[in-house]
Amino acid sequence: MLSCKETTKLVSQSLDRPLPLRRRLSVWMRLSMCRLCAAFRRDQLVLRKRILDERDQGPLPANVSSVKLPIEARQRIQKLLESR
Repeated sequence: MLSCKETTKLVSQSLDRPLPLRRRLSVWMRLSMCRLCAAFRRDQLVLRKRILDERDQGPLPANVSSVKLPIEARQRIQKLLESR
């Protein structure tokens, strides 16, 4: 059986592309047994819908695109990306 960590990874992947049948069944089984994994999936679906809805609203206001991240935040993000 899949762990919560494996399930969350597969749920995230399934939002971008279809999973093979065996993986879909494994995820479905885990979601039916684990309320935390099921809640994660629901949250991801809501978040995805909101992002897509915002995208359909048109371009961002000019003042949003001018926001800069502090160097420390950019470095933390870069380290996280490199560690994967």
